[in-house]
Amino acid sequence: MILSHQSIKNLISKVILNYDENNIRENGYDLRICGEKYYEIVQGAELPEKKVTIKEIEFRERAHLKAFHTYLFESCEEFKMPEDLAVLITLKSTLARNGFLAPPTVIDAGYRGKVTLAITAVYDSSLRKGMATHHLIFLKLDAPTQKVYNGKYQGGVIL
Repeated sequence: MILSHQSIKNLISKVILNYDENNIRENGYDLRICGEKYYEIVQGAELPEKKVTIKEIEFRERAHLKAFHTYLFESCEEFKMPEDLAVLITLKSTLARNGFLAPPTVIDAGYRGKVTLAITAVYDSSLRKGMATHHLIFLKLDAPTQKVYNGKYQGGVIL
C-alpha cells in the first residue's frame, strides 16, 4: 500500500530527520541533496571485484555536472526506517524533463542513515545545494519484516 499525504505527515518525524514539511507531497516526499561534498565517478567498475573510482568535489552553492557523467550526492534527510515500511526512490519528473537520469532504488525496512543518490546529466548542467531531486514513495509492508536491512551501506556509506 502506498501511503497518502496525511499518513506521511503523521509518521515523518519518526522516520526522517532533517525533513522539510513543505516537501510532503500528495503521496510522497521530495528528497533534497546536501552535504559538504559530492562525488564524480571518474573510472568504471569491474564488479564484483572493483568498485568505481570517484573524485571528491566541494559542494558549495551549486554542483556542476558534465554531460554523460555520473555523480553521487548525499541526502539532506536522514532515515530511521521501521520494520514495516520501505521507500521507493525515483527521480523527480522536473529533473527528467531537464535531461537528468537516475536509477530507481529502495530504502529497505531497518535502514538507518542518509541516502546516497546517483544522478547522471545528459547535458552540461548544474544543481543547487538543498534542492529536491528525488521523489520518495512510502510502501507499507503487509507485516513487519523478520529480516531488516543490515548491509554495507547502513549509515550512509557512499561506496
